[in-house]
Amino acid sequence: MATITSASFDTVAVRVHWSDGHHSTLHSMWLRDNCDCTACGPHATGSRLQRLLDIPDDIAPAAVTAEADTLTVTWGNDGHQSVYTAHWLRANAYYTAHWLRANAYSPTGMRDVHKPVKTVWDSTLTQWPTVEWDKVLTDNTERRKLHAAVAEFGFVLLRGLGTDQDGIEKLADEIGYLRETHYGKFFDLITRAEPQILADLAGPILPHTDEAYRRVPTGINIFHCIKPSPCGGGVSQLVDAYNVTCILRERDPEAYELLTRVPVQHQRRIEDQVITSDLPAILLDHEGEVIEVRLNERTMTAIRVAEDLMEKTYAALRTAFRIAYEPAQRIEYTMAAGDALLFDNLRVLHARTGYNGDRHVRQCQVMRDEFFAKGVALSEKTGLFGSVQA
Repeated sequence: MATITSASFDTVAVRVHWSDGHHSTLHSMWLRDNCDCTACGPHATGSRLQRLLDIPDDIAPAAVTAEADTLTVTWGNDGHQSVYTAHWLRANAYYTAHWLRANAYSPTGMRDVHKPVKTVWDSTLTQWPTVEWDKVLTDNTERRKLHAAVAEFGFVLLRGLGTDQDGIEKLADEIGYLRETHYGKFFDLITRAEPQILADLAGPILPHTDEAYRRVPTGINIFHCIKPSPCGGGVSQLVDAYNVTCILRERDPEAYELLTRVPVQHQRRIEDQVITSDLPAILLDHEGEVIEVRLNERTMTAIRVAEDLMEKTYAALRTAFRIAYEPAQRIEYTMAAGDALLFDNLRVLHARTGYNGDRHVRQCQVMRDEFFAKGVALSEKTGLFGSVQA
C-alpha cells in the first residue's frame, strides 16, 4: 500500500501526493463528511452522529498535517480535527471519471480487492469450481473459495454433503440466511402425480431464471441431490447469463439496449396471490455493467410496452433466448448423491435434461446480499482476494 509523501490544501480541497506517484484531490466537504472520530460517529457500523446538513457550505481546512500513514485536517469553522489513515484514504480516494474508464481501475489506483472478479464462460469451461463440505466446515480458505467462486463464476459445486435431508439446511446456515417464499423454506423436486410446477415433471427444462415474477427474485439457489435418477438423466445444465448479454450486445446492440430499459412482465398466480414484476430483462449498474439478468419465457405474461416498441421487444427477446439456448453456451454435470450445486440465480441460468425413474433434489435459497457479504469478510480474514484460480 502506498504511503503519503506530502499534502497541500486550499479552500476547495486537500491534495495528497503518494509514494507511488499518484495524486488524490479530496474535496473539503467529502473529507469533513467522512470524519470517523468518536464525536462524528463510526460510519462502518451505521452509527453516524454528524449530520450532513450541519457541515457549513463553505467548509475549508485551516491546517493540514501529512505523515506517511496519516493525514490530519484541522477545520477552519470550529477547529475540529479529523484524522484519516493512509490505508483508508487510498482505499476510498477518487479519481476523474475519465481516468477510471481509461484504466479500468477502482479509485484506489489499483484493482479494488473488495470488487469481485467476474469471469464469463461458455461450454469451453472444463473445470468446475469445486469445494468439499468437510473442509468448508473447518477451513476458512475453503469457505472463502465457495463464496468467491459464486462471485466470480456464478456457481460452485460442493461435494460430500451426504444424503440426509437436513444437510441442505446445515449448508444454508453456514453460508447465509434462508429465504422463505410461498414454497416454504425448502422444496423437494421430485416427480409428482399432480405436478405443482414444471420441475415436478420428468421432461427437460430449458435455461431460465427462477422466480423472475418477483421484484426481488431468489438469490443464491442450492440444489442438493438426495437421489440421482437411475437412468443417468436429470443432468444439471448451467448458462452464464452475463456471457449471453455480451454476445447479444455484439450481435445486436439495439436489442441489447432495448432489453436494458423496457419492462418485461412476469407473473405467477398462487392460491390467493398474484405476484408480478415488470423489470427489464437486463439490469445495469451506474457504470453500465450488467448486474442482473432475468430470462424465463415460461413466466412471462402479457408484455406492455409502447406500440412502436412491441415488435422490437419481441425480436430482442427471441434473439436473447436463441443465444441462451445455444449448446455452445451450456455446461453440464450429473450430480451424484450428496452433491450440492450453488448458483447465483441472477447471474446463471439453470436447466435440466429429462429423466426416467425416481429422482430427488432438494432446493432452498439464501439471501444474496448476506451471502456475498460473508464472502467479503472471509477474504479479509484470510487475506485472499481476487480470482479463485489464482
